[in-house]
Amino acid sequence: AISNRGPAAINAVGTPLGRYQKMLYDAVGSRWYNYVQQQSDLVSIGTAHLVFSVDRNGRVRNLKVVQNSSNESFANVCLRSVLEVQLPPIPEDVATTLPSEGLEEEMTFTMYAN
Repeated sequence: AISNRGPAAINAVGTPLGRYQKMLYDAVGSRWYNYVQQQSDLVSIGTAHLVFSVDRNGRVRNLKVVQNSSNESFANVCLRSVLEVQLPPIPEDVATTLPSEGLEEEMTFTMYAN
């Protein structure tokens, strides 16, 4: 989950998959915090839940907002944060353990009142 409150941390397991997921969350999170700050007057308090996959080449696929209790601007910030992420290909030892679609991910973004 990503929010604008609390310490910046992630619970990554010391595995190749855990390291790749941490890289993904760090890349998305840094974009999200920047976009929220830039558009703070447009986004509303609430939560957006996204699902997507990362293919073996590191590209985001099938990105969808499955729930949003905020406004459209907030959802767009969340979508943009995920879509613009540039990842290296998934390591071969990790890719062989994943389904053909790649790495299935869910992210929840929460905006609190300041």
